[in-house]
Formats: sequence, C-alpha cells, structure tokens
Amino acid sequence: MEFKAKKIKIDPSDPYKEDSLSRKEHIDNLSLLLRNFSTPIVLSINAPWGHGKTTFMEMLHADLLNNSCNTIYFSAWETDFASDPLLAFLGEINKSLEALITGDEEKSKAWVKAKKAGTHILKKGIPALIKVSTAGVIDVDKMLEDEASKLMEGFSKDLIEEYSKNKNEIQLFKDSISQILSTNGRNERKLYILIDELDRCRPTYAIEFLERIKHLLDIEGLVFVLALDKEQLSHSVKGVYGAGFEATGYLRRFFDIEYSLPESQLHDFVNRLYETFKFNAFFERRTKYSAFQNDVEHLKKVFMLLASALKLSLREVEQILSKLNLVLHSTKENIYLYPSLLAFLLGACPTMRSYK
Repeated sequence: MEFKAKKIKIDPSDPYKEDSLSRKEHIDNLSLLLRNFSTPIVLSINAPWGHGKTTFMEMLHADLLNNSCNTIYFSAWETDFASDPLLAFLGEINKSLEALITGDEEKSKAWVKAKKAGTHILKKGIPALIKVSTAGVIDVDKMLEDEASKLMEGFSKDLIEEYSKNKNEIQLFKDSISQILSTNGRNERKLYILIDELDRCRPTYAIEFLERIKHLLDIEGLVFVLALDKEQLSHSVKGVYGAGFEATGYLRRFFDIEYSLPESQLHDFVNRLYETFKFNAFFERRTKYSAFQNDVEHLKKVFMLLASALKLSLREVEQILSKLNLVLHSTKENIYLYPSLLAFLLGACPTMRSYK
C-alpha cells in the first residue's frame, strides 16, 4: 500500500510523461519566451505553497535542455546553510559550467578568476551581511567607525584603497563570467539558472540571495528564473525590515518579469492520485454490493466540490487523499463508507480548523 504519493520524477527525454496538470502548453510558451529574451533578465514564477511550482520548474528545466540550452537547476532552500548566497551560487554552478569550459583554456582561466574574485567579495561583504542577518541590531558600520577612530589617520587611506579594490574585484568577477559565456568575443551564449523554493529560505538568506542576483549577477548572458510565493516572501521581508516596510515594492525591483502559475486542472490531478493509491481497485471489489456501486464517483464528486470551494492547494489535496487512503485500507469491503460525510470530514474539517 502506498501511504502517500511519491514525488514526481521528470524524465528528461519525456518531460510531460507525468503532466497530470496540463502544464505542457504553458511551459512551451514560457520556454520559447525565455529563449528569445535579451539578457540579463530575472523572471519570477509566482504561486502559493503547494501549487506545483517545483514540478513546473523541473519540467521547464528539462524543456530548455531539450532545446540545447545551457541550464542549471537548484533549490535555494537546500543551500541556505551557506554563509552567503554567492558562495552557494558558485558551488552549484561549478560542476555545471564544466560543459561550457571543457577544452577551452581561456574560459577555464576565466572561471578560476571568477572564483577568486568571488572569494574576495565574500570576505569583504561580511560586515554588510552581518548587519542584514541581525536585522540591524548589531551596527557593524558603527563598530568599524569606532575602531577606525582609534587608528592612525593613514588607515582611512587604506579603507579607500580597499573599497576601490573591492569594486575592481566585482568588475573582474562580472568580466570573467561574461568571458565564459561569450562566443568569439560576443555574448551569444546564454546560461539559464532556475532557482526553486526561495520563499522557504530563512528571511535574511532570501533577501541576500535577491541582492546578490541584482547587484553582482546582472551579467550579459545570464537568465534567472526564480520560483517563489511572493506573498510569503513579502512576509519575510517585513520580518527583517519591519511590519510597516513596503515589501511588495521592494521585491518588484528585483524582477524584470513576473509570471503567475496558471490554475491547476484539479480533476486530472485527483484522477492521478486515485490511480497511485489504487482507489479504483478498492471500490471495484465493492461493486458486488448494490448499495456501494456508486461510491467511487460519489466520493470523488463531493471531494472535488469541496476542494474547489475551499481553494485547496495541490499539496493539501494530496495530503487529504493520503488520509483517505488510510481510511479505505482500514475498512472492510462490506462496510458502508458514507461518501459525502467522509469527504466532508477529511476535506472541510481540517481546513476549517486551520482558519480559526
């Protein structure tokens, strides 16, 4: 017995084999748009938690690969243990860039330069990152100012020189990445970077990630696609900068284009779960009892009505049907299920409790 549905595995050779939500047309259109974009550009794919963003992103990733695009996919949530998102970015793309630089000595050297410059930027960015990560409770700038006042006047000159060096390292980093993506001296090759689950990261890390993309990775040839729940991410921003902070406007400046995930085809999704949990086989055994012959469709129709009325997410639908799976497999085949009541108890009651 399958207790819960397994994560959908996307077959790179056939990305839409498990497309129970009819996403193919939307991904085809979006993929074509991304391939025709001039760069750099940042596109956000917005949808609430549990509405299928990860599967959509994995299908989009496979589609881009099948169209001979250089594409990297990773989950931001799985990297937020890193001290700096730039470190996570460099680590995630390190292996993926091998396909672009293998056999090209100049590009290999450029990548080494980019990593060295990135290391310098990471070191010099520590004070600013501490300030963000502590939401300003520790004013590192003030600490540096106090320490600087105790040192000789010549130290101010060193700070200015260090600032200039840091700017040069940032430019070196950008130039090196551009060189990796260039073809015959022109920026013709694009690198698509798909980042999932940004809204699940700790708030300070999510903000730092966006800042790094905006200020360090606005490089010709780079196309970023970020999957997130904008409303949830807005709460994270307010958690760092204060409840009165205009989070929506703040987030808008990071994205060139915002794409809202289309409504899901709930009927197809429920049918797939019915097959996964073998509900049809369970009800088939009960058809020898005349009173039970319409249970399978009756239960599905009532549940679909409730799911639509309550606007349940796909994740919530999956969780509820997992519970239904337990009920069915602990019920003898000659016991009446009361389909309408069962659908209501499993679907409506947990949702109502969550809104209290």
